[in-house]
Amino acid sequence: MSLIQQIPKGLKPQEVERGNGRVNPPIPYVPEKIDKIDPDRKVPTIKIELSNGVESRVDLWEGIGASEQFLCHMMSVREGIEGMGLFSRHEEAEAKVSELKKQLKKAKDSKDATAKELEASVCEADKACFRDALNDSVDAIKKLKTELAAAKEECTAAMAIIFSTTSNFFRGDGKTPWDKIVSKQTERDPWTNLRGVEQSGVRGKTLDRHGRTVSSSC
Repeated sequence: MSLIQQIPKGLKPQEVERGNGRVNPPIPYVPEKIDKIDPDRKVPTIKIELSNGVESRVDLWEGIGASEQFLCHMMSVREGIEGMGLFSRHEEAEAKVSELKKQLKKAKDSKDATAKELEASVCEADKACFRDALNDSVDAIKKLKTELAAAKEECTAAMAIIFSTTSNFFRGDGKTPWDKIVSKQTERDPWTNLRGVEQSGVRGKTLDRHGRTVSSSC
């Protein structure tokens, strides 16, 4: 079939997304094709505990099977991680970080406003009140910064657990490709963004990186 025949009728150029030749496409992990798989082979499993306390088992991937089987495995892995409540835990940690950032900004704005009132005041009694309020704002900001730092660490730790737990669903020859993809998606420095622009600094382990790592694996 020619390229013209493959283009849907009525599709306009402005309705499609243009590619970027400078960006390398994702390199998926395609398991080696196995002509004959031992029908009596027992697939190893790993026991997990769901967030509701119920125990379940998920197959381990050892690198044996067709690409369709690997895709099914990745779907089972994601369902397992979701059932364990790990995604929810990370979302809660992110929400806490976001809320603390808002509180910190509000506290800084309040401090700036108090400082301006202190500067504009002429009465000593008013100045004393504004100084006390300013000191309270400084203490509040210091406390919020400490809480925000702890919340960010909690968020990072929750994401690290998601990655490490995902890794537990692979074994032997099946684990090596996953480790390589994780390294490429989270540790490469420099790296190239979707616009083909080189960026410095590692991207780290984020929920977006986990999703892209899973999609690259599939």
